[in-house]
Amino acid sequence: MESRRTDEVCVNCKDRCCSRCFDGGNGGEDSIFNCLTTEELELLVKEKRHVHFKAGETILKQNTSASHVVCIKSGLAKIIAEGEGDKKLILRLVSAHSILTGGGIFIEEIRHFTVQAVTEIECCFIDSDKIFELVTKNSKFAFELLKLNNKQNVQILNNLVGITQKYMPGRVADLLLYLKNEIFQSNPFNTHLSRQELADMCGMTMESFIRILKEFKSSDIVAVDGTNIQILDEEALARISKKG
Repeated sequence: MESRRTDEVCVNCKDRCCSRCFDGGNGGEDSIFNCLTTEELELLVKEKRHVHFKAGETILKQNTSASHVVCIKSGLAKIIAEGEGDKKLILRLVSAHSILTGGGIFIEEIRHFTVQAVTEIECCFIDSDKIFELVTKNSKFAFELLKLNNKQNVQILNNLVGITQKYMPGRVADLLLYLKNEIFQSNPFNTHLSRQELADMCGMTMESFIRILKEFKSSDIVAVDGTNIQILDEEALARISKKG
């Protein structure tokens, strides 16, 4: 992990701050900062730190103090719920323009999940106390942050419902559609994820995941080359997803 002072990498932050220093507000989660005043932006950026993570490094650790909010500038990361022993479930992926609170910024002040870099990550760490102060001063910002937290919780809930209520082909179909339409927004796409990681996202064994992916491939629904996947028949995947 490499940490640098804000003024080394965020030259324009005092004018544009987190709402646009991520290449200019594209409707991502970071747009919640658009409702802050110039003075509030100054408060936010005053002690912000820019951090670089290599692939595989831990950005936030479950059960540690929720001392900072993390804004992802670029790269791909995974949110992991860690259980007893080596048990874990990848809840969802996060990419550029995402904001991570660790799930416990307003309750218990403990992070409820781990965030790990899948690719190289450029991000900014913002002191949680700054966020608390802005929430008490700016009701619009508080409302937008509340909406963001609710949206993230709904995404995780929907994923868990799919894992517990759908058969394995439906889970894999859901995952592929999620990767194409929500995470990478391209086709084909490079998942940067191992087969085990993809299986973890579906709540199944790696062997089961590989078997179903091969079935999709032999049916000309997808094309697979290593970590690169192309969806050839999205309507078929949607039908499998709906059937569950």
